[in-house]
Amino acid sequence: MTEVFLTDAIITGCSSTELRRRILQQDRPLGEIEALGITLEGIEHQVKDFSHKASDQSTDNRILKISSKPLGKPDDRSAYMPPKSFTKKPYKSQNADFSCYNCGRRNHIASAEVCPAKGKICHLCKRVGHFQSRCRFRKLQDKSTIHSKKIRLVEEEKNDTQILEDNGKTYYAFHTGNDSNIVKCEIGGVALDVLIDSGSDVNLVTDAAWQHLKQKNVKIHQSAKGSSRILRGYASNIPLTILRTFITDVQISGKSIRAEFYVIKGGQRCLLGDQTSKSLGILKVGLDIHLIGTDTKPFSKIKDVQVHIQMDSGVKPIFQPLRRVPMPLEDAVNKKLELMLSRDIIERKEGPATWVSPLVVVGKSDGDPRICLDLHRVNEAVLRERHPMPIVDDYLARLGEGKYWTKLDIKEAFLQIELAPESRDVTTFITNKGLFRFKRLPFGLVTAPELFQKVMDQVLAGCSGTMWYLDDVIIEGNDLQQHDARLNEVV
Repeated sequence: MTEVFLTDAIITGCSSTELRRRILQQDRPLGEIEALGITLEGIEHQVKDFSHKASDQSTDNRILKISSKPLGKPDDRSAYMPPKSFTKKPYKSQNADFSCYNCGRRNHIASAEVCPAKGKICHLCKRVGHFQSRCRFRKLQDKSTIHSKKIRLVEEEKNDTQILEDNGKTYYAFHTGNDSNIVKCEIGGVALDVLIDSGSDVNLVTDAAWQHLKQKNVKIHQSAKGSSRILRGYASNIPLTILRTFITDVQISGKSIRAEFYVIKGGQRCLLGDQTSKSLGILKVGLDIHLIGTDTKPFSKIKDVQVHIQMDSGVKPIFQPLRRVPMPLEDAVNKKLELMLSRDIIERKEGPATWVSPLVVVGKSDGDPRICLDLHRVNEAVLRERHPMPIVDDYLARLGEGKYWTKLDIKEAFLQIELAPESRDVTTFITNKGLFRFKRLPFGLVTAPELFQKVMDQVLAGCSGTMWYLDDVIIEGNDLQQHDARLNEVV
C-alpha cells in the first residue's frame, strides 16, 4: 500500500508530463519509477543545455522526488520539499566533471550506452541497471522502514495497533486491515460487528461504537473513565487516549461470557481479543482444530436384522499381503480405524484367519479417508442372493401423482446392516496395526446391494406412497396431511 500511495503522489505532484504519461501507460514498481524519473531528468537537463536555456529555467521544472516525511499542513511548504538525500544537483555541461548515477564513473550520463552498469544486476536490491555502490533503492527501503509510521500519513492515519502495558507485562492488540474475520455478536445486548484478532490480548471498542452502544441502552456491569494502564501506538511513545473501560456480557451463538472492553479515541475497528474469542469458542488454535468431537457411541443399525454371506466351499481361501498406506495418510487411517472400533463397525480378528483382504484407502471430497476393502478374490467365492433389484424406470413412471414429496438418504447405508458372526471372517483385512474384520456389511462385497435391498423390502413393506432404491427413499402425498402421515410411518 505504501508503494501505491507514493506512486499516486508522484503522478499528482510531478511536473514532468512525460513521466506522468509513462506511469499511467504501464504499472511500474516504485524503484523503476524512481529510475525512470532520474533518466528523464538527465535528458531534460541535456535538452536545456543544448538549447542554451538552462539558466532561464525555474527549479520548479525538476521532477519531484518522493519523501518519507509526513505531509504537513496545506500552508507548510517544508512538508512537500524532497529530502536532501534524494535531491539531485543541476546537470552540468557534458565537459563538466560529474558522476553517473548508475556506475559512479565520470563524464557520461546514466542513460548513456557506454555506461558499464547497463544490464548489470545490483547485489543489494537485485534490480538491473546499476552497481551495488550506487544503489538508491535499498536506501529508500531502509528509510521507508525506519519512517514506516510516517509514510502511513499519506492517508489519514488510524490507530491500528495498540500495546497495553501493566505491571511490567506488555499486551498487544493488532489490526492489519483484514476484515475477513468479522463476526456479529451482542455486547451488552446490542448487536455489533467485531473483528476476531488472535494477536490481541484486550477487547477494544472505538469511540463511535461506544456512542452507538449508549444510544441502544447497552447493559454494563461496571464502568469507569479512563484507565490506569498505558496504551501506546506501535513504534510510538505517545500514549493513546483511553476514554473509558467497561465490563459487560458478550454473546455469540447462544454462548455468553463476561469481558472487559477499552474505549479508544479515534479507534479504527472493534476488536475481540484472543482470550475472549477462545472462551466463546469462536477461535481455536491447535493441530486438531479440524476434528469434530469424536463420537464414541455405536453406529446405528437396523434392529433384529443379521445377514449371512454364503460362500462356495469348493474355493480355497486366499491370504493377500499387506498394502502399504501412503505415509501422509497413515495417521488419518489409524484414527479412522480407532473410530470404527469405538463405533462397533469393525473388531479385531482373533485366532487363525482364512480369507484376508488388503486395505484400500479412498479420499472423500471433505479430505476424510474412506476405508474400503479389495474383495475381488472374496467375491469370486461368494454365492449371490439373486434378489430382484427394482427398475428405476418403473419408479420414474409412478412419480408425479402426488403433490408433496420427501426424499430420505440413509447415511452409510450398508454399515447399518449387521453381519452374522459366522459370516464375518470373510471380511478380514490386514493393516499395519494387525488384522480386523467387519461386524457390518462392508462396501465392495458383490452381494452387498442385493442383501441391502432385501432388508429394505422387508422393513418398508406395507408403507403406502413410498418407493425406495437401495439407500434412497421417496415419500409422496396428494396433500400435506397425507404426506406427513406417510412420512411418520416410515420414520
